[in-house]
Amino acid sequence: MSYKAKLRSKAMQTATNSVAMLAMVTLLLASARVIGYALALVAFAGVIWIAAIKSFATTMPAQLMITVGLLADYDPGADIARPTLFATGIVLGAIVVTQPSLQELVNRQVMRIAHLPGYRQDGQLVVLPQVLYVANIVLIAGLAVTVLAKASLWPLLVAAIVECAGVGFVAVQALRFQLRGRTQDNAFRAALSAYDPKFAVYFTGPENTEYQLLMWLPYLERIGERFVVIVREKQASLTFAKATSMPVIHAPAIHHVEESVTDSMRVCFFVNNGAKNSHMVRFSHLTHIQLLHGDSDKASSFNPVTVMFDRIFVAGQAGIDRYAANGVNIPADRFDIVGRPQVESIAVTDASIADTPDGSKTVLYATTWVGLYTDTNYCSLAYGERIVSALLARGARVIFRPHPYSARHPASVRQVARIDQLLAEDAAKTGRQHLYGEAATGGMSVFDCVNASDALVGDVSAVATDWLYSAKPLALTNPIGLSSEAYESDFPLARAAYVLDEAVTTLDDVLDKLLRTDPIAEDRRMIRRYYLGDFPPAHYADAFVDTARRYVLEDHVLRADIAGRTVDNFEPDAPEDEAALDEGVSDSDENMARA
Repeated sequence: MSYKAKLRSKAMQTATNSVAMLAMVTLLLASARVIGYALALVAFAGVIWIAAIKSFATTMPAQLMITVGLLADYDPGADIARPTLFATGIVLGAIVVTQPSLQELVNRQVMRIAHLPGYRQDGQLVVLPQVLYVANIVLIAGLAVTVLAKASLWPLLVAAIVECAGVGFVAVQALRFQLRGRTQDNAFRAALSAYDPKFAVYFTGPENTEYQLLMWLPYLERIGERFVVIVREKQASLTFAKATSMPVIHAPAIHHVEESVTDSMRVCFFVNNGAKNSHMVRFSHLTHIQLLHGDSDKASSFNPVTVMFDRIFVAGQAGIDRYAANGVNIPADRFDIVGRPQVESIAVTDASIADTPDGSKTVLYATTWVGLYTDTNYCSLAYGERIVSALLARGARVIFRPHPYSARHPASVRQVARIDQLLAEDAAKTGRQHLYGEAATGGMSVFDCVNASDALVGDVSAVATDWLYSAKPLALTNPIGLSSEAYESDFPLARAAYVLDEAVTTLDDVLDKLLRTDPIAEDRRMIRRYYLGDFPPAHYADAFVDTARRYVLEDHVLRADIAGRTVDNFEPDAPEDEAALDEGVSDSDENMARA
């Protein structure tokens, strides 16, 4: 969650608690009941909103104040009902105030393992905590209805007692799982040793970055040796468990990582520069290999943090040169050129763009996101409407595929919506079958979009590098306003593209070259080899698979002589946030649909 999102969440929580307190005070004073119930309704909506996006337990104070206020407004009508009122208050209060403790007990740091032969983990909780949380909401709503209707509290009390029993049962079961943890650990170690994995794949990253590993799993499986996937985040582990039959280990704590490493492992692969990578890199008997999750001229593809890995796999010579060009000194013999195996599904064409009639050309407009810093904002959405309008004026069919993280930036959301509307209006008017929205991002992979297009207008990102493999023409945007010389120096891929300036004054000229003349077609094929290696198309992915297998099967562990690399160089408890992920969540627009 970004800083702004956290700030909004905290503000919402404070506002909800404040409104709940006002509602409670108003109802306690038995004055202005209408206002009291209106405030309680607003606070109740806030509770539901916070529970949906954050944590139900954080809404405990607001729930308690709403409950107290409603109970205070209840008129028992007869003394005989007062014990029922008291009992209802005690049971409801107990359910509400124990929510944080229950959540902490249920969400304790515990390993979860999928697909490990010979290992059977304790079953899941009989009653999901989420069911109890929803029941809490229903009980408070039922209390409000009961108070307003001046009905008997007995049905509500019985329901509360049933839920209270459910809370107790879940707590006891969760505690039992925790107490049995040591036995489970021993069984896990025995099963893992018997499985005898030859290598590991390590992943850490915030939500929605699972694509970084998903794109590599099919090729790691082609190595043909047993391996395990060690994952630090629960949601990611669930995603990977569905994507592979190999054992997936959710290791939330650093000691869980230690328990997941065996003497039989020789290699560990990484796909980003997440802060928690240091928890794994410290195992010196392993050869640590960084794959990254895309190849581009962005800063994330020459991050100095990469120096801590024994080997760095790159797609082509460009992947080596950009480190030195940007002052990151890594010996050349630490790199392996293995191509970018994911592009094997891209169709290569030798046809000229001029052979395609103007009215039948399809252009992919693929944008990156704004990034974490102003000076690395390569996103062109600010003038995306002008680009798309110019393409439509030339009769092109447009596939519009913005980066999924565009949804995190309010301005980008508005810009994407306007472009979607522009394409919808043109489709209704001309009948051209443009692709945008869910059709282009959920229904197709990025490589499907590449194969369906004749040309690309893109930002500086891995999509542009992958596009090179198709041999089709591309244009790059320059939203940060660099001079032509500086742009080509910072982003050598520009030598294979037609560059659109920041003011979009060169748009017509760029589109003429992109869609008609394509004067640098031959240069682009040479630069393709520089970026993506020179491997036979029929066996392109074998370069990665064969190189990776060589390290996995080596009789002795190959180690690079890394000066000054010790465990002490790395902070084991480094905080994890999106900025720590090498800006890595921004580096690759590719393969999002595979996630």
